[in-house]
Amino acid sequence: MHKGKESKKTAPAEISEGEFSFLVMAEKLLMDMSDRSGEIVRRRFGLTTARGETLEKIGQHYSITRERVRQIIAEAVKNIAQKLNHKDFFLTEEKIIFTVMENGGIIREVDAIEKIKYGSVQEANAIKFFASCSRKIFAVEEKGILEKAWVVSRDLIFEIKRLIREAEKTALKEGNLLSDSEMLERLMAIMPETPKEKIMNFLSVAERVKKNKFGKWGMIDWMEVSPKGTREKVHLILKEHKRPLHFTEIADLIDKYELSKRGAHPQTVHNELIKDERFVLVGRGIYALAEWGYFSGTIKDIIEVILKKSGRPMKKDEVMAEVLKMRRVKKTTIMINLNNRKFFKKEGEFYRLKK
Repeated sequence: MHKGKESKKTAPAEISEGEFSFLVMAEKLLMDMSDRSGEIVRRRFGLTTARGETLEKIGQHYSITRERVRQIIAEAVKNIAQKLNHKDFFLTEEKIIFTVMENGGIIREVDAIEKIKYGSVQEANAIKFFASCSRKIFAVEEKGILEKAWVVSRDLIFEIKRLIREAEKTALKEGNLLSDSEMLERLMAIMPETPKEKIMNFLSVAERVKKNKFGKWGMIDWMEVSPKGTREKVHLILKEHKRPLHFTEIADLIDKYELSKRGAHPQTVHNELIKDERFVLVGRGIYALAEWGYFSGTIKDIIEVILKKSGRPMKKDEVMAEVLKMRRVKKTTIMINLNNRKFFKKEGEFYRLKK
């Protein structure tokens, strides 16, 4: 068995007025444990390191089994949980409960820690440690339904899971992204007894129904929610902005909405735009979506399609207006093509296709 040097316990530094530290509070409560038990808890929860250690690694260090490590930790957590009236435990527990209640009684673990404003990884780990010790805070997680979250009432879990399932059904039935108001309208029609704010809080812990970077709801595996490649990100930017954009502007928007971890390079974006038939060049470096009715081709090709669709001769201004909807070019460029007698015939004020 591992034998470490006996160390004299030193009380953690006092917290100055106006500050609060979960880590300092944890150390105060661990002072009552044996050296080994306290160190095992610190290792497991990452109170002295950036990441908590596995049961196996801790067991190897102390030459004990994983099960024995688990028992020591369970006993330590139980002992701390019994200190309900201890000032330090009460303060930490209340801070966490307040954060959960502010979010309608449930909050993702990562969001709770972010809201509490921790100062270091160890401080964040100390928050998790106290949540684990509390008898008033319950950790919930269910693969495919709920992300890891904290609740203050187990009675909420059934209602949360029901709402999330209804949200999934709604998203799949619609097949399109939904705004907050659209999702709320549909879910309130199904669960009218649930307040709007509660619905949004419940949805925040869903694993498969998520908001994209533009605040629209959909399924996590949809391209519009989790775009993987550059082309998917470009498509999402154009679809959201609903107008043709220059490739450099598209690259800037990809970065602005944090769709790419490494940052978008304008030339890379341009290369992907050129390769994909979903994108149509409508001006110098300006692209639109083919699904908006744009199509590739020269100005001459565009004029031909316009006149064919019209089914009648058209005036110069009419042709120009239609071409400018499809391409960002000078009017003189349109006129040069329109006056090409090889393809178009002018009859008075009107133009038609040459037979």
